Amino acid sequence: RQQMLDIWAELLDMRYDSELLKKLVMRYAAAEKRIRNLHKQLSDDIAAAAAIQQTLLPGVLPESDSFAAAWKFQPCDAVGGDIVALRVLDDDHWACYVLDVAGHGPRAAMITVSVAQFLKPASGVDMLSPAKVMDALEEEFPFTRFGSFFTILYGVLDLKKQMFSFCNAGHPYPMLARPGADPEMIAGHDAMLGLGIKEPRNEMVADLSGGGRLLLYTDGLTECVAPDGSFYGEERLMHSLAANIDQPAAAAADAIFDAARAFAAGTSYKDDFTMLLLQSSDQRA
Repeated sequence: RQQMLDIWAELLDMRYDSELLKKLVMRYAAAEKRIRNLHKQLSDDIAAAAAIQQTLLPGVLPESDSFAAAWKFQPCDAVGGDIVALRVLDDDHWACYVLDVAGHGPRAAMITVSVAQFLKPASGVDMLSPAKVMDALEEEFPFTRFGSFFTILYGVLDLKKQMFSFCNAGHPYPMLARPGADPEMIAGHDAMLGLGIKEPRNEMVADLSGGGRLLLYTDGLTECVAPDGSFYGEERLMHSLAANIDQPAAAAADAIFDAARAFAAGTSYKDDFTMLLLQSSDQRA
């Protein structure tokens, strides 16, 4: 009789274990389904953010007898914290900027979207004044509100004078190249934006007359990494800019961009990288 009771108890334990296992499997399956749904929702949200970001990139570029332009954009994720823009202000002026929000991915991308929307002419900011644009951005995008900061180079191109006036808030120095001369970096910048540092802006001017070319870029371009761990660096970028001085703007931008990507040789990008090339004609407008 005791033996029968032991067998019965063992059968009950096995039944209990089976029911418990079944419940655990069902819970696991339900959790896995929720994770799949969340992953799909996240993927859909990222795809939507990428689509929004794409709409902010330059479409048809402005045309002028005195200038040409070209740009490139490579996010390290589906969406990035970089943005580039070039637009007409009036018959004699173009405005452009290259922006790099700290970090990358959806959060950084949404900040770039906000900044890009703010920098449209309808915002009421004096877009012809780089210093006023920087002050407005500092006021509108404090770290306390967005939990992030960003670097930006904003400038205005005078098509007739072939002069580029700009302010640089913590951004990589632009590179200037002229036919028959070594390329140079235009040094000097103010603090990055979002940190609440309110100081007079240092507005600089670059003379692009006589076939000059100006390269604006984010640090992801100079910091892309080769398989051996070395960085692309500013010297390689300047060499690439000079090597393509005789190419049309679009072809030069392609060559500069492809050289950096070839240097990385298939390694994953650690940061977004973006560039804008402004090219003057040989004669003044």
